[in-house]
Amino acid sequence: MLTEEHQKSFVLRRGRITSNQKNALDTLWDRYVLKEGENVDSFLSDKHSVLDIGFGAGETTTYLAKNMPNSSILGAEVYLSGIGSTLSRSNEEKLTNIKILNSDIVPFLEEKISDCSFDLVLMFYPDPWPKRKHHKRRLFQEGFINLIQRKLRKDGIFYFKTDWNHYYEEAKKLPFEKKKWKVLDEGQLDILLQELPETSFEKKALKAKRDLNKIILQKV
Repeated sequence: MLTEEHQKSFVLRRGRITSNQKNALDTLWDRYVLKEGENVDSFLSDKHSVLDIGFGAGETTTYLAKNMPNSSILGAEVYLSGIGSTLSRSNEEKLTNIKILNSDIVPFLEEKISDCSFDLVLMFYPDPWPKRKHHKRRLFQEGFINLIQRKLRKDGIFYFKTDWNHYYEEAKKLPFEKKKWKVLDEGQLDILLQELPETSFEKKALKAKRDLNKIILQKV
C-alpha cells in the first residue's frame, strides 16, 4: 500500500479557463465526471478497459474512446482546464464510453479499483519535478508501478512517456521484475496505440527540441 507514504504528485495551480471550457464544466460535469461513491467497477467490468492518468487536454483520451467504442475509458485529471476541454470534445463526438476522475489517482486506485481491472494504463508527461529535493514526488516510483501491476489484467500494458530525460533515466533503473513485467517496443503495440494523435504538449516539447522518451511494460 502507498497511502501512508504517498505524497501528491501534483500541485494545483490556478490556470486560465476559457469560456468554452467553463461552459463544458457547467453543463457536462454530471454526465461524465465520477460522483463521490459511484461504483466504478460496474463501468469497467466485462469490458476492455483503459485508464489515462493525467490526460491534459484529453486528446488521447477522447481518441481512444472514439476508436474503441466497445471499451470503457477512464481518464484521470486534476486540472479543470483540461477537464473542460475533454468534456467539450466528448460531447462533440457524442462519446458514451468515457468517465472522468477529478482527484488524486493513487488513493483512488488503492481504495476504489479492484485488482485486474484494466487492459491498458497510460501515463503521458506527468510532472517531472525537476528539482532534486522534489524527486520523491514523481509518480513513476517502484511502489506506484507495483500498484499499476496489480490493477492490470494479464497481458495488460502500462505505457509511459516523458520529455524530461532525467526522469526517464531514473525510471529505467527501477527493477521491472521478469516474473511481473515484459518490456516492449512501440512496434509491438496495437496499431491504434502506434498512431495516437500528437497532443498539444508533445508539439510544445518537440518545438523545444526535447526528447519524447517512452517506457512500455506488459504484465506477465
